[in-house]
Parts: sequence; structure tokens; C-alpha cells
Amino acid sequence: MGFPDDRDRRIIRVAEETENFATDLAHWVNEHNENRIQQDLLPVPTSDEFELTRLRRLASNLFSSAKVPVAAAVYGPSQVGKSLFVGRVLIASSDDYSPLGRDEQSGPPAYYQHLSFDTDLNPQSGSNEATALVTRFTTKDRIAANVSAEYPVMVRALTRAQWLRVVARGFSGECQTAERNWTQDQMEDLFDEVSTRYSYTEVDRRWRIDLIDAYAYMRVCDRRGFQSKESVLNGLLNRYPLTEDGYIAIAANMFWDNWSDLTTLFIRINNFLESIHSEDHDPAILTHWAGVRFLLDSQRAKVHDRRNSRCFKRVDWEDFRLVEREGWHVLEYDEGRGGGNLDLETIQASMLEMVMPCLPHRLNEDWRKCIEMIDILDVPGMRAGRQGAEQGKRQSAELPEEQMEIVKRGKVAYLFERYTEEMLIQTLLLLARGGNLEVTAQMKYHIDKWGRARYGDDIWPTKVRDKLPALFLGVTGIDEEFRNRDEYADAMLYNARLAQVADALAEVMTDFGGAGKSFNNVYPLRYPGTWDADREAQEKEGADKWKKAGEAFLKSSMVQTYVSDAETKWERAMTDGDGGLSLISQAWREVTTAHKKQEQLENAIKEVRSRLMQLAKSWVVNADSNIDREQRRTCAERVIDWLKSNPQAIYDRVQVMEQTLGFEDGDQYVLSDFADIPARTSVGRPEPMERRFPKRLQEYLHEWATITTLERWEENTKANPQGGPWLGTEDFGQLTRYMRDALCAGETFDDIQGQLMKVVNLKLRDEAAKRRARRKYVSIMMNDYVMNPGPSGEKIEEAEEADPEDFGLMSNFVTRWVSRLPEFLASGAGVEVRVPAGNAELAVIIEKYSSS
Repeated sequence: MGFPDDRDRRIIRVAEETENFATDLAHWVNEHNENRIQQDLLPVPTSDEFELTRLRRLASNLFSSAKVPVAAAVYGPSQVGKSLFVGRVLIASSDDYSPLGRDEQSGPPAYYQHLSFDTDLNPQSGSNEATALVTRFTTKDRIAANVSAEYPVMVRALTRAQWLRVVARGFSGECQTAERNWTQDQMEDLFDEVSTRYSYTEVDRRWRIDLIDAYAYMRVCDRRGFQSKESVLNGLLNRYPLTEDGYIAIAANMFWDNWSDLTTLFIRINNFLESIHSEDHDPAILTHWAGVRFLLDSQRAKVHDRRNSRCFKRVDWEDFRLVEREGWHVLEYDEGRGGGNLDLETIQASMLEMVMPCLPHRLNEDWRKCIEMIDILDVPGMRAGRQGAEQGKRQSAELPEEQMEIVKRGKVAYLFERYTEEMLIQTLLLLARGGNLEVTAQMKYHIDKWGRARYGDDIWPTKVRDKLPALFLGVTGIDEEFRNRDEYADAMLYNARLAQVADALAEVMTDFGGAGKSFNNVYPLRYPGTWDADREAQEKEGADKWKKAGEAFLKSSMVQTYVSDAETKWERAMTDGDGGLSLISQAWREVTTAHKKQEQLENAIKEVRSRLMQLAKSWVVNADSNIDREQRRTCAERVIDWLKSNPQAIYDRVQVMEQTLGFEDGDQYVLSDFADIPARTSVGRPEPMERRFPKRLQEYLHEWATITTLERWEENTKANPQGGPWLGTEDFGQLTRYMRDALCAGETFDDIQGQLMKVVNLKLRDEAAKRRARRKYVSIMMNDYVMNPGPSGEKIEEAEEADPEDFGLMSNFVTRWVSRLPEFLASGAGVEVRVPAGNAELAVIIEKYSSS
């Protein structure tokens, strides 16, 4: 079935509703929060506004993702024929009309009747390396309606968080790294040093999230080099507010050893990304068709000549300008104008994905059906290690070429991982060419990463039962192995070729679907008329060579092991105008399903919607205090009933509750180090700490209840299925909101902040000892407040002791929660209810999206 099916339509509808929910909440905040601030009555905290912005952008991304189909990707080392494969796919069914464009009724620059991918768009500069840009071929109806029809090619840009990942990953793979492994002490020393030069009074939340995101990514890539947990970095970022230059200094030291040339590069690209930022859409530029070749060319030639082109015989980079049109930044082309001074390196480094629209009815029948169902991706290839005089890690990056190599390595690694993790690649064609397997370690790593994401850790590769798997292996460079030699090809040639691949992919080739079961979804692929000889060339050079090669192919023991239906595949590969690609297109249509992507989208949309609902409910007040108090008791009883419902799972449940509600090392820094954090001030002296600390504690508990714990709950429950069934996110979010209210209510809050102030104000001559003591005791106290819950250990009401026979060592915990939790949560309702501005309007929004 084509895209969209009924399930796709349902997902698109729910995704649109979720985006509308986020938009309505944003409008409500803009309209009513100022009044709440003036009244000092339940104002929306800055942390919540930031979280709403993040969720709104995420909802928009999910809506965009829901409107595009799953994709099949062409992948492999450099120079294996990926672009030639794409060029074959995009051959027009008629010489009179190009398949590239959104509307063939439009004239230039939107549509060129004779535009050719091979001739006009694909660079021919002799590059031996991959262009670090994903190219997506899709249909016009999958491109946003607000994209200018005049400039139909969209080039999506990196975000700052992605740019940090790219530079960090590229430096790790390409350059000599420092001996530091980022222990907590090393991190603390770095922040101490940077804060002396770049101290500020307020934490930049966007920088904090971007740095944590990049650090978490690098911990996955290199856990030895990044030993501290993310919570430690988060704590230090909260503890040390910095200027923009300060955050850049932290990133430079942590991710690229403070190489000044790379820092300059990072700033330049970051400034460009900021210059094309838009609130209306993700960062991207639109480009004239003539600009495509420059953006794809890894050699960055400034002039392209193509005598056989019917559209662009000569294109000069100086004829391009970056201008703003209708909310988009457009790479505009004015032939012969000259004088342009755009930095091609900057634009290339900033780009993530190029989206080219296709007209399916202008392709041959096989590929028309294929692209109507799925998108096709050309993913940058794996890169070999540095060879010859450059062998070994780089010691510097002074030259632009060196900097771009670092960026290229980082982008190639990051892009494949990102597209794999986000389930954007459902089907994968891996191309392999003889003598180009020096990237075997990367090949195995990336194929396994994709396989685990596609099939699951427990299934890939030994338990895959698909008759036709989603992994395809294409063997290219067929003719080059015998075409210019006097001897005929023999079976040993193909034995050696496939043995190389089998060695590289190991159990994927030898134990696919079970021990001793061979992977056999292998295809010989040829490109007659380019790399390989067409029928006319074969006749001129001696057709016997190709006949003998076919016989040798079929006799090869490795072919018999790994290539199913080898005779048909060879016959198709030898056919002009086909080359074996028709079999690929037919198989792609059969195997590329959207089930996993749909499931992932449904879960992600549900999660975002739940987070939005939790935020909204934390801003609304129930005007009836008696009903409110009873709702809190009911919530507590529901949690206790769940906790006691499965005694066999009590240890797992309590442990996950502690991990989620509790505070990891680093979380407490913003409180424990409060006395050392610069105070925000505008005019005059700052407020005394005794007045500032209670406000900061309330903000801290609010963020803990509405953001931190919900993220950890989802993460921890997914990682511990043995403790299920778990409380739903909405029930757990209600628990944490009510706990926050109780902790911040009246005498309870006075007791808590008074006890904490004694530690925060601790005086010792030894600064290091003082810091350790403050952090240790604040951590102990905060964990006790939330797990007790409250500052007192006394029973609030009598309760039957939990049976140790049922709950073992957790019986005391269960008894304590039974005796304290219901009345403790109820205490957060207060006695007098004051209704803040916009309360009724917010209740209407919540009701609207609760019932939809």
C-alpha cells in the first residue's frame, strides 16, 4: 500500500493536534503570564517556558516526520558507486522531460525540462571522499507547502546541538586527543577556570541543554574519554552561569582540546546557523538547481564546466547570493553577475540534508512505483583511515582543508547514527566494491547499529526470520576485474570478492537468522555505459570476456552460498538499462514497511502530548480546596495500591522510584553551592541570600517535579521492564506535582529551607572540604525529603505494618509511605485558594485536548 495508509493518516491527525496543543499553550502563556507575575500568583516559571518551547518544536518535528514516508538508503564506503546508483534511478522515461522538480508546468528556475542528475547536479571533480550531506529524493507532496516553488531544493541545516556533536565526533576520530578523561575533578577545574573569565548571573538554558546533549552523545561514542555522568555536567552548568564566550570555552576544552582554529571554525559556523534561524521552520536554505553541484562537491570547486549539459554548461560560484525571500534564506543564481563572496566551506559545513523533489510519472515504471511508496536516501559513505604522509592522528587544524576533513569525518559518522536511531532508514542497500574494504571495522559497526535499530537487539542478526530481509548487499565494480586483462575471469575472483565482504560483516554473513545460515540477499550491480561496458562496448572488446565471467560467477562456491537466484541476478546485471537495479526496486517495495516508524512516532507523540498535559496541569488551580485535597489523597492511594500490587516486583519498583525521585550527584550543586553563585541584579545591591534562596529552592523543586522526574521515569521504566506494569506517565506526573506542592507548602517549606540554609551557609577555611561537605549533606537531605516524604519522619496517620513476608526489606518503606503519603500530598492543597489569571481559559484548553 502506498503512503499514506489509514494508520499514517491517524498519526498525522494526532501529530497535528499535538502541535496545536503546544501552540495554544504558548499563546495562553503569552496572554496571561504577565498578569500572574504582577500578582505573584502561580506565574509560569522560566524553566517551564523553555520546556514548552522545546516541546513545541519537538511536536512540530513529529508532525513533519509523520507526513513523510519511510526511506530506503544507499550506503557504503567512498567510491563504490552510490551516486551512479542514484543516477540510474533518476533516468527519465522520456528525453523530453526531466523527473527532477515539483511542477513541470513551471518554467526555470523551478523546472528545467532537460535537467539531469548525472550531468547537471552530481559533481565530477575526481573526489575520493564522500560528500558529508544526506541527499533525499522525494515527491513534491511530501515537501512543506510554504517552500517556494521557484526554488524547489531544500537544504536542511544543523542545529547548534548537532554542530557540537559533529565537531566533537570529528575531532575524536581524526585528531590527537588529550590525556584527560573528564572525571568530576577535571570538570570542576575547567569550570572554575572558565568562570573566572566568563562569569555571568544567569544560566543560558539552551546552551546547557546543547552541551549536555553533545556530552551524552560523546559518552556513548567514547565512555573512557568522558567518564563523568551527564548529571555532573548538568550540575556544573547550573552552578556556574556563563556568558556566550564562556559556554564556547567549555565546549572547546571538552570536545576539541581547545584547538583555537577549531574554535574559530565552530564560532563561524554557529554564527551562520544563527543568521538563517527562523521561528517558522527548522533551519534550512533553499537553492537554485545550479547551486546543487557546489553544495554536493566535497572538493569545493568554484567553477563547474559541463560541455554536454543542456542546462548549465558553465556555473561560477561568484554568481550566487544568499538572500531572504518570504521567510526563507535562498541561494539565488544570477548567471554572469559575478562579485559574490559567499564562503562555500561555511555553507557546506552547516548543511545536514538536501531534499530533491522528483516527479514519479517521469521515471521508469519500476522506480515510479518505488518512490511513490518510499523516499530514497543517498547517505554519505564510510571514510577510510588517513593514509600515506598523513597517517596517524592530526596534530593541528590550521588549514581550511584540515578543518573540513575533521568536519567531514564527524558528519559522516553522526549522520548515519542519527538516521538509524530515529528509524529514518527502514531498508538499507550496502554497496561494496573490490579492493575498497579498508573501512571494515566501521562497516561492521554501522551495519550492526542499523540492524539492532531495525530489528531489535535480541533479534539482530541471528534471529532475523524475514524471507526477504531489509538489508541488501550490492557488489559493484564487476567489469573492472576482468575487462582490461588478458585472462578470463574465474570462480576464484568471485570467491575472493565475497570472502572479503564475509570477513568484514562476520556473523551477519555467516549466521543470519541462525547458526550456520548464510545471508543470501546479495546482488551483482552494474552501470552499463559508465563504469561497466554496455552491449555495444562488449561486442567491440570481445563478448567472450563477459560470457566467461558469467559462467565463473555461477560456478563460484561463495556465490552459491551468498547469492540466491544467482542466474537471474547476473542476467539482469548484464542487461543494458537495468544493471540489476530492477530487482532492487521490486524488493524494496516488498520489504520497506512503515510499521516500526509508525510505532515509534505514535509513542513519541504520546510522550510529547503527555508532557504538555503535565505542564498545563501544573499551571491550573482547582478553586475548591476540599475537592483538591481529596484528589491528592486519591492520587496517593493509587500510587500505594500500585506499589503493593505485586510483592514480587517491590524491589525493582522501589529502586526505580529512588532513581527517579532522588537526586544524582550533580543535581544538588545549584542548591549546595548557592552561596558561591553570583546573584542576579539590575540596579543597586542584590537581595540577601536569605531572601534569594527560598525562591531558588521553589524554582528547583518545580523543575524537578514537572521536567526532570518525568524524563527519568520514562527512561528508567523502559530500562526495567521486569518491574512492570509501571505507573503511567500522567499518574506519575500527578504524584510529583502534588509532592512539589506539599514540599513548598507553609511550615513544611519553612522547615526544609531552614535546614538546608544551615548547610548552604556552612563556613570552613578549606574551600575544597567546604564544597564537598555542602554537596554531600544537601544531597542526603534532598533525597530524604522526597523519599520520606517531607522533613519529618513521624507517622501522619496510623497504618498497618507491611508484612515482611510479602515485601522483605522494603516493608518499612511501604509502611512509611502508607502512613505518610496521603496526608502529606493533601497538605499541598492549602486552606485558602486564590485563583490566578487565565485559570478558566487554561482549564478549557486542558479539557479540549484531554477529550480529543
